[in-house]
Amino acid sequence: MPGEESYLIIGGCGFLGRWIVDQLVERGETKVAVFDIVQRHFDNNITFFTGDLSNAADVENAIVKSGATSIIHTASPHYTAPADILERVNVTGTSNVVDMCLKHNVRKLVYTSSGAVYLDGIHQLISADERLDYAEKPLDVYNTTKIEAEKIVLNANDRSGEGLLTCCIRPCGIFGPGDQNNIKQWHRVVLNGQTKWQIGDNMNINDFTFVGNVARAHILASDRLAESYPCDRFRDPLPSIDLSVGERRVPTSEARPLGPNTSPSEKDLEVAKRFASKEYDPNDLRPVLRNRMDHFSEQSNLEDESASVPVAGQAYFVTNGEPVYFWDFARTVWKHFGPLPTSYWVLPVALGYIVGLLSETFAKISGRQPGMTRYNISQVVQNRYFSIEKSRRLLGYEPTVGIQEGIQLMADWYKEELAKKGEPESKKSR
Repeated sequence: MPGEESYLIIGGCGFLGRWIVDQLVERGETKVAVFDIVQRHFDNNITFFTGDLSNAADVENAIVKSGATSIIHTASPHYTAPADILERVNVTGTSNVVDMCLKHNVRKLVYTSSGAVYLDGIHQLISADERLDYAEKPLDVYNTTKIEAEKIVLNANDRSGEGLLTCCIRPCGIFGPGDQNNIKQWHRVVLNGQTKWQIGDNMNINDFTFVGNVARAHILASDRLAESYPCDRFRDPLPSIDLSVGERRVPTSEARPLGPNTSPSEKDLEVAKRFASKEYDPNDLRPVLRNRMDHFSEQSNLEDESASVPVAGQAYFVTNGEPVYFWDFARTVWKHFGPLPTSYWVLPVALGYIVGLLSETFAKISGRQPGMTRYNISQVVQNRYFSIEKSRRLLGYEPTVGIQEGIQLMADWYKEELAKKGEPESKKSR
């Protein structure tokens, strides 16, 4: 309930952090503080602390003075940042946060991790879930440091439930209003007249997630960290996510029944009658016996009503639940800034990786940031989408803004930013 916690949002002036702060204030929280290296926003309702995350004294000062009972740690450099900065912020900084939480008896810590903890540039991620092991050879320093930070946070969780409770949120492809990185890259492609190029055959599916949905997931995690999810509810089917494409009911059969469903809709009854060999019996509510949560349910007696899984100590994928073809997403963004070409030049994937490697090599020699990396290429040519069943069940997470609506909101916001700066929206408007 609002007012029961004192929140400290680390990285609260950043893209995601700012959304979390705003959502907390909107729901009536009165004790919200921000810790960041620079104060970019000013709000009389928010207490701001500036400091270096890698300096334990700065972190301690913010925790003590804010009286934080729940910390949401979103701070992280961009994945293209130098290795020493990534190490200092993601690993040393996160370690400092955990140490100070333990020292000052902070109750809750939610950490913003990344779906990148599985990326190695080789293996495809197709409806992947949290049962996978970390990448043996992470694709870059960013992924490596995120893995290390996640381990620090999860290892600090007190399984007794009496001390610090922690969890990690793994968002994928965050986009939306306030983005200062990705939208600029998408827009630059339009200005450079490069929308006619495509790497690969566009048969790879990726996850993108609206920033407001990711922010809600963090707040839900904080709210529920001290709770447990009843194992007998793993039998309950989850509704489909229809934000962008509308309802597309997959017919059931006698082998894949609808149940358990104690309050079937008229549509449920019609489907059941059509595909079942006998009249629908509301008392025959057969359960869904196999699902993504088997590794939990197999450890517990599902007939034991007291069996449950703690929310704390877990990692959670958070996406829009609407995986799409990568270049379809790109073109949906691009069309908001100008007409699209009617045909495309398709480059081989191997050539893309060669360009990425050459760009990285040149950047290392020149001391500049690479314009294209193998990581970039892997994002646009590989399958990379995840199951969010765990976050939907244990956190109660459901996306509320769909892909198309989210892109529209992002494009509208960015056009306003361009207008303020007097910059062109498209190549023609230059």
